[in-house]
Amino acid sequence: MKIIIKLKYTLLILVLLGSVACEDLDTINQNNPDRERVLASGTDLISVMSGGYISWWQGIHDAHPIMALSITSDQYGVSWGNFGGRRMGEEPRDAYNNRASESQDYRKLSEDAWFGALSGISTANDILLALDGGTTIDNGGERDQSIRAAALFLRGVSNGYLGLIYDVGFTVVESTDVSQPLDFVPYTTMVQSAIDDLTMAISTAQSAGAGFSHTYFNGLDLDQDQFIRLSNSYAARFLSSWPRTEAEAAGIDWLAVRDRASEGLDFNFAPEADGSFWFGGQRFQYRDTGNGGFWARLDQRLVSAMDPSQPTRYPEIIAKGEAPLTDSVAVSADARLLSDFTYEAEIDFPTDRGEWHFSHYKHSRNISEPDYAGDFTANGPMPVFTKADNEMILAEALLNTGDPAGAVGVINSGTRVTRGGLDPLDAGASFDEINQAIMYEKAIELIGTSPFSLWMERRRRGPRMVFDQVDDLGGLQVGTPAQLPVPAKELDIREAVNYNFGGAITDPEGINKF
Repeated sequence: MKIIIKLKYTLLILVLLGSVACEDLDTINQNNPDRERVLASGTDLISVMSGGYISWWQGIHDAHPIMALSITSDQYGVSWGNFGGRRMGEEPRDAYNNRASESQDYRKLSEDAWFGALSGISTANDILLALDGGTTIDNGGERDQSIRAAALFLRGVSNGYLGLIYDVGFTVVESTDVSQPLDFVPYTTMVQSAIDDLTMAISTAQSAGAGFSHTYFNGLDLDQDQFIRLSNSYAARFLSSWPRTEAEAAGIDWLAVRDRASEGLDFNFAPEADGSFWFGGQRFQYRDTGNGGFWARLDQRLVSAMDPSQPTRYPEIIAKGEAPLTDSVAVSADARLLSDFTYEAEIDFPTDRGEWHFSHYKHSRNISEPDYAGDFTANGPMPVFTKADNEMILAEALLNTGDPAGAVGVINSGTRVTRGGLDPLDAGASFDEINQAIMYEKAIELIGTSPFSLWMERRRRGPRMVFDQVDDLGGLQVGTPAQLPVPAKELDIREAVNYNFGGAITDPEGINKF
């Protein structure tokens, strides 16, 4: 049966990574004859659920696909070949070549999130089936309701990220007959499935009462209110981030986004790194994490966002004989240029791999503010959905539902002023001024948090831009894939035709498969 074959492959990857116990991993396969035996008790439910959360976390938050999608969206500059980053960062842009004959490292760019999310969905369905079949912790009480809510949340965020990343996906619930071939559905259907699951997760948590507890994110024990707020924020993210183009963005239901974000996070959601199962791809983006010192630079487009006197593209001094920077030290009214970023006089990227990767700044907020972010490997918090993030989603929703004053109020009470020290927006600011301020906060304040956030922002906020004519906060470069194809491994098993997205010549918008 096709999807189970794919899930078995996911399990193989996780076993090789040592991410969860093998006995727990076997229970993820819905055709496993031992599933009912292994999910026979309440404690089994808890251990299997933990494995499902790890599968989802690693699939979405590790270096694949975070690095390549952050590079191709001009959030960070990296010239190294790892994680598909160099190829996704070529200028002009190349297509993502979706073939099983490619290197494992390059294939994992599309495979890890796909199979990690499918594994999360399968685990969630196993838990729900077991609960419906009579497996219990406290006979239908608060603990059973807590784990049911956790399963619905896991399935929701797994469906949601499939909808944000890929052109199509599967909708599989606990009642789906997985012995039959499953048809692909479009990403909009995946997003709606995510919203439905998150809505059910919220209502289930509410029915659990004060005894609700969610402990499946390392280092966190979410109470009922925190879990509901987190669920609402993820719903707001999915509802606002699905469009692939500026034209599609006209279809965002901003009233629904507003309602969700207004009940969203009032804290930073940041599971703890543990060095074994819980780690994040941001370890290659921050300056000193044990992995980051040699890696990413802040993309020059974002340096220019903070200091408009800086160019949006680093000069190609060697390749094209362009004039060097007049002054490589940026100057900004934004205090975060100094608090969150570090100037480096030397650049350790090879010039023959493209000087457009260069910049003199590294992201170092984890150093200046260690309680905010650790090393994303073994120590400290890993912020992936912050209070400031939810505030900017809310501000954009208010702006787009006829309440610019409300949007200005949210912006002025947030990090633009409190951390950046920038002047508050004028009460009479125009729609474009408010919108630009929101995009600026999303680019600067939220960098290195929400996975591949700038990729999702740029693809919906403006037209595609020619690689050597980019501005600071505008759209993706021409030819940047705006979604990923179903992995070749999946398509080959289904005996389906492989396809690609992107390429400045082949697919300028990054949305038409070929």
